[in-house]
Amino acid sequence: MNLFSFFRTYKKRLLGYALFCLVTFAIASIGMTVYQVKQMTGEWYAPLEATDAKPDVTSLRPASGSAPLELLAGSKPLQPFSLLVLGIDSRDGERARSDTIMLAAVHPEKQRVYLLSIPRDTYMEIPGYGHDKLNHAMAYGGPKLVKESLEGFLDVRIDRYLTIDFDGFRKVVDALGGVPIDVKKKMKYTDTSDDTYIDLSPGLQTLSGDQALDYARYRKSDTGREDSDYERIKRQQELVQALAEKGTSAEAFAKAFTLMEILGDHVRTDLTEREIASLLLSYSDPTPNTIRSDTLTGADERIWHHDVLGWYHLVPEQERGRVRQEIGKELAP
Repeated sequence: MNLFSFFRTYKKRLLGYALFCLVTFAIASIGMTVYQVKQMTGEWYAPLEATDAKPDVTSLRPASGSAPLELLAGSKPLQPFSLLVLGIDSRDGERARSDTIMLAAVHPEKQRVYLLSIPRDTYMEIPGYGHDKLNHAMAYGGPKLVKESLEGFLDVRIDRYLTIDFDGFRKVVDALGGVPIDVKKKMKYTDTSDDTYIDLSPGLQTLSGDQALDYARYRKSDTGREDSDYERIKRQQELVQALAEKGTSAEAFAKAFTLMEILGDHVRTDLTEREIASLLLSYSDPTPNTIRSDTLTGADERIWHHDVLGWYHLVPEQERGRVRQEIGKELAP
């Protein structure tokens, strides 16, 4: 029997076998994805309350009001929710400090995020500790106290939180092959006390994980005028935009398992596995995602605090009302 006759005789069987292999591969891939998501969320799940119980997910149920989405199944996105995002600087022998503080209003159905950056020196009431810088709330009581402080200061409800440490940020950027950034000026700063060595040249370039972290943290300078916190926040927002574009690329999809392993080691959140799976489905849709960045603004003033005259960021009530309104608009169903 020649090859043509063989194929004509067995083509249905061959096609059936090929289809079986394809389906088997697809099922195995889905199974691995579910396993990876479950493993990742099991590692990073850390409720703020001292309990093993899952948090109430009523506010995050799918828009139809039905039960939460089954893992990697279903099509209806979660209802809009607020998410506190903290970039953590945790060093040996020191309590964690929140170097980056953002409040996100997430609208999965519209694939939209309103991202509010909050200066870390913002002066507010820290429950149990009196008035102080928001950054100190992290050292006093972790993400839970940061959340409670911001809820009282802005008069908004925060549904979930997420932290990522510096090492995790570096590894994510490197896993994605770096991040393209147009560095606007020479950035050079050295501090041997905490092993800080920032040296970036101006121009469009692909930053490595270490360089991206330097770009996000840079404020003090060896060579000239120091940047304001607003300038640093603007660079952090620029990095978020660039990483969001990288994170939805085919390159990121191909490295999904590697990224999941990194996040499992360096992220902590009280988002449940079903909520994370639903968000992955919503924001991996071909429709472009939208991130709108904003900053809580005020004025830096010197005030006496604990018998020390220091600089604090004072935010007027009018500005708090403005961002409260913006958050409310984004969270509207």
